[in-house]
Amino acid sequence: MPNLKLLEPDKIILIGASTGGPGHINKILTSLKPEFNAAIIIAQHMGNDYIPSFVKQLNSICCHKVSPVVSQTALLSSHIYVSSLLTSININSKGLTFLQKKSTESGYNPDINYLYTSAAKIAHHVSILGIILTGIGSDGANGCKLLSEKGGECIAESETSAIVDGMPMQARKIVPNIKILPLNEIIIKINQFGGTNV
Repeated sequence: MPNLKLLEPDKIILIGASTGGPGHINKILTSLKPEFNAAIIIAQHMGNDYIPSFVKQLNSICCHKVSPVVSQTALLSSHIYVSSLLTSININSKGLTFLQKKSTESGYNPDINYLYTSAAKIAHHVSILGIILTGIGSDGANGCKLLSEKGGECIAESETSAIVDGMPMQARKIVPNIKILPLNEIIIKINQFGGTNV
C-alpha cells in the first residue's frame, strides 16, 4: 500500500449532474486556470456512445487534459476525468486508481451514488469536494450524504441556478451540513479548492 500521507492527487472534486449538466460543466471547466491543482471526476448522466464526443468537446474548451475513465488507471492532479458505468476510486499499490464495471442493477450511466460512495472510503486520507448539480431524480444524494459523514465537503446547487432542481433538492433534503450555492459561487469554490482564484 502507498503512504497515505503522500497520495497524489491529495485533492479531488466530484461533479454529479444530469439534465442541464453539460452547459454547467462547460462553464466550470472554462473557468480553470493552468495552475489549478486538483483532480476532477465528472459523473454526467449520458449514454456511453456520447461520452467520446463529450470528452472531445471538453478538451476543446479546457486548459487541462480531459480523459474518459479507464479501469486500473491512476488518478493524476490537474487532470479531469469523465466517468461511465459504475466508476469507483480505489487505493492500491499504485496509489489512487479507477475501477469500472457494468451492472444491470443501476438505472444510471454513470451512477453518481456509486462514485461518491467509493470516494467516502478515502475521505479521511484525501480532501474531497462533492458537488451535485442540476438534474432530474435523486442520484447522488445518498452518496453525498455518506461522503459528508466521512469528512468530505459537499455542495448542492441552489434552486436559483439549477435548470432542473431534482437532484440538488434531494441532496439538500438529506445531507444536514451541505452548502447550497448558485453555479457562479460553485465555480469560485472549485477554483479556490484547486488553489486558484477566478
